[in-house]
Amino acid sequence: MSKIAVAVFNRKGGVGKTTLAVILAQIALVRHNRVLAVDLDPSKNFTSAFSFLKDSSFSDYFRTKDTLEDSDADAPEEWIVIDCPPSLDESTKYAVEFSDITVIPVRPDYFSVSPLRLLWTIAEKQGKTASQLPLVKVGFDTSSMAKVVNQIIQEGIFPVAGELPMHKGIPYNITSGRIWSVGLPARNRHPYESVYLKITKAVERMQNGEKDVREVWKSGGDAE
Repeated sequence: MSKIAVAVFNRKGGVGKTTLAVILAQIALVRHNRVLAVDLDPSKNFTSAFSFLKDSSFSDYFRTKDTLEDSDADAPEEWIVIDCPPSLDESTKYAVEFSDITVIPVRPDYFSVSPLRLLWTIAEKQGKTASQLPLVKVGFDTSSMAKVVNQIIQEGIFPVAGELPMHKGIPYNITSGRIWSVGLPARNRHPYESVYLKITKAVERMQNGEKDVREVWKSGGDAE
């Protein structure tokens, strides 16, 4: 398989966007891929997370930068993971256009799904299909608001790639300079690894000529 470029975006802050970007990039590293981490968010938390790994065994296998350029399509890394700012500015629009897949983490609140219509307007003009913009549900519960947001998602055009639990050990690991999954049992790691594997499968199918990869997001995505 050739290069995979993934953008992680939501115009709403606080939905776990950077955490998911870090996890996807680190799973790629653990699976022996070289990773280019592109940090477009002014907070630079994505860059900070990777700076903690510079003295680790992974240090020769990743690179960070804060701009995305056409030439990155020819970068030597197998995975490009782009952490977008929580705004639909020009850098974000270019990231969506550049990427094979744009992953959209959403929380069980209305404001995390309200930007989706505008995002689709932009993505459609770039020739993207809705199946290239999967949602990832983060920390959904049984509250009334979660039920409302679930209904909005079900009535929308974007597929759902997975549902991720909230686990306090993950941000602790990331900010401590450890791999995200340290100390997590398999049942807690699996939802994240499943999303990673689905992305890999979706891009592989796209490279084989499929335009709509919606069925990939519906699959189990069992870890290999």
